[in-house]
Amino acid sequence: MATSTAVIRSLSPRPYRVHLHVDGTTRPSSRGGTLEREDPADARDVVTVTDEGTVEEMREAIAAARRVFDGDPAVWVDDPARRRRVLLGAAARIRANAVPLAEMVSFEVGMPMRQAHPHVAAAADVFEFYAGYVGKAYGETMQLPSGSLVSLLREPVGVVGMIVPWNFPLTQAARKLAPALAVGCTAVVKPSPYTCASTFELVRYLTESGAPAGVVNFVPGAAPEIGGELAAHPDVDKLSFTGSTRVGVIVQQAAAESMKRVSLELGGKNPFLLFSDADLEAAANGLVYGMFRNSGQACGATTRLLVHESIHEPFVERVLAKVRTLHIGSPRDASTALGPVVSAAQEKVILGYLERARADGLHILCGGDKIDGPDHRHGYFIAPTIVDQVPPDAELAQHEVFGPVLSVLPFRDEDEAIGIANGTSYGLTAAIWTGDAARALRVSRRLRAGTIWHNDTYQQNVEGIWGGFKKSGTGRELGPHGIADMTEVKELYTDGTGLVMKPHYAQVLD
Repeated sequence: MATSTAVIRSLSPRPYRVHLHVDGTTRPSSRGGTLEREDPADARDVVTVTDEGTVEEMREAIAAARRVFDGDPAVWVDDPARRRRVLLGAAARIRANAVPLAEMVSFEVGMPMRQAHPHVAAAADVFEFYAGYVGKAYGETMQLPSGSLVSLLREPVGVVGMIVPWNFPLTQAARKLAPALAVGCTAVVKPSPYTCASTFELVRYLTESGAPAGVVNFVPGAAPEIGGELAAHPDVDKLSFTGSTRVGVIVQQAAAESMKRVSLELGGKNPFLLFSDADLEAAANGLVYGMFRNSGQACGATTRLLVHESIHEPFVERVLAKVRTLHIGSPRDASTALGPVVSAAQEKVILGYLERARADGLHILCGGDKIDGPDHRHGYFIAPTIVDQVPPDAELAQHEVFGPVLSVLPFRDEDEAIGIANGTSYGLTAAIWTGDAARALRVSRRLRAGTIWHNDTYQQNVEGIWGGFKKSGTGRELGPHGIADMTEVKELYTDGTGLVMKPHYAQVLD
């Protein structure tokens, strides 16, 4: 869509400076402390300096969101035209500032620019998609034989707490904010400490586009108490969390006391099922993309290659050839395919998995170590890694590594492939590669996963859904289900009989 130059605003120079945004006011924290975020490609450089909020400031943000939602509905809840303008305005600002936004994501996450650009565009797509839903929440009505009516209405759930991850900060925040604001909710956003600047930009765009004070609030902070307060506070009606399964369990426990609605988008250990009749060149391209995008730091990454034993060796050789051509380096280099992982802590976790894999005698075909060349030694670079003949019950086949590590598991037949695919505690995504359409449908029905791709990998369209089975979470984002996740259903019963003494009253009255 065309945008006006009026929405173009240069981002602050690095280090990016991030403050709180509470009740319409951008301000420093009362505590005075700051959180410094290093460039994961060169840890000597600080890219973001963020004011750390306090538990009290989180409470202020929740109170502001509560006041707006419970106050005059004409200000926000009952003003669809304004909500539509806000969402479209945010999308326009994202598109107008796409280049500096992509650079910001690249600096904070370590995401290569060739991936950061489509990431930014996808966030704008989400706001535009949900702007189209504003004011279109049709209900359902049924007339009973008595003439009475049962009407089902969808209403905004209320104040929504949003805990946003670091790996895809713009789209992950957009997928929560856009449907919530579209239906008239108010929001309190808590970003990842790694990507405060990226998330803060969306809050600024929404404010500049006309969101009233208190509708969108932003409280950053690394202390667990900040997110804990958002999860537990009784004035928060719903919590939307994206992150690890371990933290998701803690979040759900914190939310349980107030019985708030919770949606959790958690981890995955996603299978790539390759049958012998598939197009192997297309499959190899799809696997490398689905596995190594964002250095494997993606909950939907296809981290387990389940390959039919008849094509195991030639296919793995084909994949190895492609992986060896990938440029690993500065995320700002246009040719870079893999950048660093996000942090020293994440680097340590990934290398720990690889050390244990070696100790267990697993066969590492390529990678397996930190890259220590002159262009890499100051960053968190791990070589893309392929581990062959991984037993289905091995740690590498069961745990989410969240890094550039692919496990290869050969199978004999369809039943064994399905058993291996379903044999983890996760169920987020799966990819099926076969030239047999009937097999693709048959296997899809038996897989326990929220999203299944046929002859493609890691498509995440706003028109679809995102969410998983088992320990991959609860609830669904994107598409119309994203709207449903931010609403409550209310029944209105209207008597159509006009009777003073209705038949069911006779259960009590003579």
